[in-house]
Amino acid sequence: MQVLDIILIEDEDGDAGLIRYSLKFSGGEHKITWLKSLTALDRHLATLDAAADVILLDLNLPDSTGLDTVYRCKAMAHGTPIVVLTGHDDMDFSIRALEAGAQDYLVKNQLKAENLLRAIRYAMERHQLEQRLQQSEELMMAAIEGGNLGIWEWDLKTDACYTSKRLRKNVGFKADDDTVPQTLTEWMTRTHPDDTDAIYEALKRHVKGEEKRYQHEFRLKHKLGHWVWVFESGHVVSRDAEGNPERVVGIQQDISSRKDMEEQLRDLAMHDPLTGLLNRRSFMNAMDREYGRVKRREDYPASILMLDIDHFKKVNDTHGHAMGDEVLNAFATTIADELRENDVFGRLGGEEFAILLPDTPLEGALKVAEKVRAGVETMQVNLNGHLLGITASVGVDTLRADDHHPDGALARADAALYTAKQTGRNRVCQQIPCGTLDAPA
Repeated sequence: MQVLDIILIEDEDGDAGLIRYSLKFSGGEHKITWLKSLTALDRHLATLDAAADVILLDLNLPDSTGLDTVYRCKAMAHGTPIVVLTGHDDMDFSIRALEAGAQDYLVKNQLKAENLLRAIRYAMERHQLEQRLQQSEELMMAAIEGGNLGIWEWDLKTDACYTSKRLRKNVGFKADDDTVPQTLTEWMTRTHPDDTDAIYEALKRHVKGEEKRYQHEFRLKHKLGHWVWVFESGHVVSRDAEGNPERVVGIQQDISSRKDMEEQLRDLAMHDPLTGLLNRRSFMNAMDREYGRVKRREDYPASILMLDIDHFKKVNDTHGHAMGDEVLNAFATTIADELRENDVFGRLGGEEFAILLPDTPLEGALKVAEKVRAGVETMQVNLNGHLLGITASVGVDTLRADDHHPDGALARADAALYTAKQTGRNRVCQQIPCGTLDAPA
């Protein structure tokens, strides 16, 4: 496991002790520097030759509170990812923290070792992608300043559209290709159908004088058939005697790489980096949507499964965390193969997983749960030549319209999972009654 250089900024001794204790038993000998204020951080940074791997940041400090703490910390240590430690499990607040410059946030009552390490790893990966995205944007600006971009000119009276050699090359046309579109109308046939109306609207608003400049990002079909993301900007450069626009000149930039990185950032924000499954936040968003359907339709059933790998701590202790990660990946793959396309599968933390079953009553959910349990029981994971078998316990319940929020179903399924653990493991339980599958304790 990678040894991390961690700066902890927390003025409460109890909270700091809990975090340091969690990191101590996370499987790695991490270097932890504990500070109690941003002033102390400023002094500490001045002594470092290299940036730390991550900063764990409490928002309420003696010399700073709230989101201002994030802004100030970001300014001091702009090259270091930040994980905000908060007592509020609030989605709007977490979004504001991310917008302020943090890479992730963690609720203090969820400070288990696996949650803390996962947040740290996610923050470090997101920070690397953000840096690459910033570098990409800086390169794009350098290209604009150097004029090394595709150029286009549109004649509004004839619809003729001149395009430079570089612009044509960006979408696969050679300089002497006689199939290059010659009018704006012909170019528009090569834009993605979902983008066409917005392009016309942006052009119209600029030509009518409602916007100072025409700017838009859209997909343009390459000659080989795939889609290329481009950024386009232009403005009216001449008008006739009556003041009507005659010509628009602009530039076009291939931004496909930037779009790819943005997609990676979105994906990273929604998925567990180890298994690729939905993370807790994304899974709960799916629960919210399904709960809305249950509230609106009396005849619509939906169910929830909570799953936990039996004796997973023993796997980590015996084989190490790297092998434990292999088991988690194999477990996730095995279960995913047993589910329908519209079922929602997520990792809530550590070895704890959940499955949302839309349009499924309790009876159907119990059948799915047993199918999943049996599938896990038959799987084997190759750990350096040693075949390891595992089992899982499953708790089942349904979403109810009279719940105040979807967490109610999750709590009941979790209680059923606890019952499955207490009554022998490797079994499926609903809250009342519990199944009595023959299984080892």
